[in-house]
Amino acid sequence: MSEYGSKSTLKIPELIVFGTNSIEDIGEHVKKYGKRAVLIYGGTSLVKSGNHGRIVDILKKTNIEVIEISGITHDPDDRTVKSIVDRVNSAGPDVIIGAGGGSVMDVAKAASIIATNGGEVKDYWAGKVFTRPSIPYIAVPTTSGTGTEVTKNAVISNTEKTYKKSIRSEHMIPDIALVDPSLTFSVPSDITSDTGLDALIQNLEGYTSKNSGPITDTLARKGIELAGKYLLRAVKNPDAHEAREGLALASLYGGITLFNAGLGLAHGLSHPIGIRFGIPHGKACAIVMAKVMEYNYPARGEKYTETGMLLSGEKDGIRAFNLLLEELGISTRLGDYGIKHEDIPAIVSESKGGSRNFNPVEHSDDTVAKILEELL
Repeated sequence: MSEYGSKSTLKIPELIVFGTNSIEDIGEHVKKYGKRAVLIYGGTSLVKSGNHGRIVDILKKTNIEVIEISGITHDPDDRTVKSIVDRVNSAGPDVIIGAGGGSVMDVAKAASIIATNGGEVKDYWAGKVFTRPSIPYIAVPTTSGTGTEVTKNAVISNTEKTYKKSIRSEHMIPDIALVDPSLTFSVPSDITSDTGLDALIQNLEGYTSKNSGPITDTLARKGIELAGKYLLRAVKNPDAHEAREGLALASLYGGITLFNAGLGLAHGLSHPIGIRFGIPHGKACAIVMAKVMEYNYPARGEKYTETGMLLSGEKDGIRAFNLLLEELGISTRLGDYGIKHEDIPAIVSESKGGSRNFNPVEHSDDTVAKILEELL
């Protein structure tokens, strides 16, 4: 069987809208579900950027009643979700809008389905199943990276902030993903770098996942190419709108790819590394990605070669990736982030399952520990 005959699936939201200034139509999208909307967002950054006022003004001009819930922070925990669910239930909205980065969109996604199914996040971690559709949900990303606007899961931390874990269901796929690059124009360079790396690595790991196929490969290749062309440009010149638009499209492709093809070992390791040591998710992925590529190379050498060519015209995919990290000033030494030998067993244990299941090469916990040791 050729590569074109491999099985490939594609699940996406009912509607994906991409385009600069497409946020101007959000009122019309909301009206499909009713006239009462809960807007969930983080806070300061959305307000300072002017995006908060822009969204609220558009909704009000469309005669939408807006109930605002703000204050979502990085790595939201299960208590935060419970609080938001209570407020959503009190508001009784026709539709929920999550406008922000991955944390905001994940909380809004989790709240929209728990509000209709009952219980708490920990119940679903323990195996409780979602059986009812969520409150209609519109995801509006304001960063280019997470891809959660097109997936069926939400990543939530436990109360003690010692691990992150997903809840997931087909019912959690957003009804509408509204991806407007203009909402990302004011994102600071450090966040652009962190989220942009996440977008790149989602495409890269989805492209080389053991569940990859011709449909997702097509999207992933373009996502890698766009990230290679525009990530560094957007970081160094935040006012370059073309770069912002290209990066937003790369992020969208990465989200679709990860949802349908899965990811790999780098993403599996990124969650415990990120939450234990306060490292942004995209950077945590980047720190381990090249070493994971080295381990997987025997099974995905051809795709890694193509990755290098797409990134920078460099045939060695590992070298191309590392050159990008050098340009971004990102160390790949775990010790530079305070990670020690004695931390490795916990990182390995907390990385099990999830993304690791889709890695193209089988691996034991001992193998993963050895990979981490080499990164110290």
